[in-house]
Amino acid sequence: MAAPRRSFSELRVALERSRGELVRTFVREACLSEDVPQATANSIAEDASAIWRGLCDRASSDAVRILFRCSGQNVKIRILLHGYSRFSAILSEGMRVPANAAVAWRPHGIDGWELCLQHRFGPLPESVSNRPIEETLAAPAPAAADQYVIEPPHKEDAAAIARCFLNVYGHSYVHPEVFSPRHYWDKVERGELIPMIAREKSGEVVGHVALERGPGTKVAERGEAVVTSEHRGRGLLERMTERLSEEAVKKGLEGIYAEPVTIHTFSQRNDEHAGMPVCAALLGVHPEKFGPKDVHLTTIGQRQSYLRTFRFLATPGCRTVHAPERYREVLSELYAAIRAPVVLAPRSSEPSTESRTAIKVNGRGYAVVTFDQIGSNASVELHQAFRDVRALGASTVQLSAPISDPGLPRLSDAAHDLGFFLCGLGPGFADGGDTFCLQWLGAALDTSKLQLFTDGAKRLIALIEQDRTAPATA
Repeated sequence: MAAPRRSFSELRVALERSRGELVRTFVREACLSEDVPQATANSIAEDASAIWRGLCDRASSDAVRILFRCSGQNVKIRILLHGYSRFSAILSEGMRVPANAAVAWRPHGIDGWELCLQHRFGPLPESVSNRPIEETLAAPAPAAADQYVIEPPHKEDAAAIARCFLNVYGHSYVHPEVFSPRHYWDKVERGELIPMIAREKSGEVVGHVALERGPGTKVAERGEAVVTSEHRGRGLLERMTERLSEEAVKKGLEGIYAEPVTIHTFSQRNDEHAGMPVCAALLGVHPEKFGPKDVHLTTIGQRQSYLRTFRFLATPGCRTVHAPERYREVLSELYAAIRAPVVLAPRSSEPSTESRTAIKVNGRGYAVVTFDQIGSNASVELHQAFRDVRALGASTVQLSAPISDPGLPRLSDAAHDLGFFLCGLGPGFADGGDTFCLQWLGAALDTSKLQLFTDGAKRLIALIEQDRTAPATA
């Protein structure tokens, strides 16, 4: 009897060379259960076995987890490892893998790594074939506005939505769940994703945008936006955004934010049309080669940057802001742009509470240090968190803290001494309260290469440049 189809399998095993045959057999049988051709399954299993031997040469027999997943024509094998320093050498050396496979590393906290082996089998689907640039960038043919229907998707549209993202981004998109119809629709049913699509009268899905919200949050990110190249220039993104705003009000959300790229101004124009002014600039968030396949990059030689735009869905209440002295003027401007009244509080005495912090680092070299509470030990906590994320490979670091906390000015001074500079606001990002953000870059970045659409964005970038070059406090 054939083994049942599975989308996910797991093996827990000690990291020992003697377990190599078990690992090879596990990967091979998991592939075969997903109808991977036998020759390909054997090849993937041998690759996994070779990587296993390389890992065993540099580590003790700690227990590790091996996670297998097959989606479409892609096999992903994740190995979760204990011990940060033991595997750093492998990361720098690299690994030999076949042309149709890739190995990636991602830190999992201070004491662990994740190694991911991805293998693609079968012919490339037509939607991700390499088309000539001239064809991709050709001007779209005129079309009547009523050729499209803007509506929430149905469950059976999930595969078509995945094809839209494959068409535009290939497999490099930052939200991988869009490529798995089952995982995508699970998020929709849990209320974590509120999507809207553009559908041709023929029924084909040609555009998508969604709101993503965390549990219990009152603001949501508008993202996962895509329109296939042959249907651009027809206002579909704007129309989907308008419908999505209506849905957001129905869901009880208080605000919407977006993080448009700075390699073009298409999405920035859409945010301006939707009444979403810029409230932050996130420099160097992603690696250089990160974006749509058919967009010429103007930021050659540096990491990709984003803006943050925001608007309230209802009239906001007044905020009490403990603004650092050097940022009082810019914060007043940013709050005026999003139409939120503020009261600038005077500098307070030394706080007596302890700091509460968290760090997060992704596989693209971007880290966030969060202060949920700023205590008297904030400077020490910040220095330690900064060392930790740098040790985990972060080349870009964002610092986020509640703007209503009296300790913010002191934390800001300590951050500036470390080389942090202005980032902007996160309205409603801290359980309904606002956050103030600073950022640090470990590599050169020329802001004159950024594509900026609004005067507000250009003004903020100019202020950021001024803060980047300011001397540290005494």
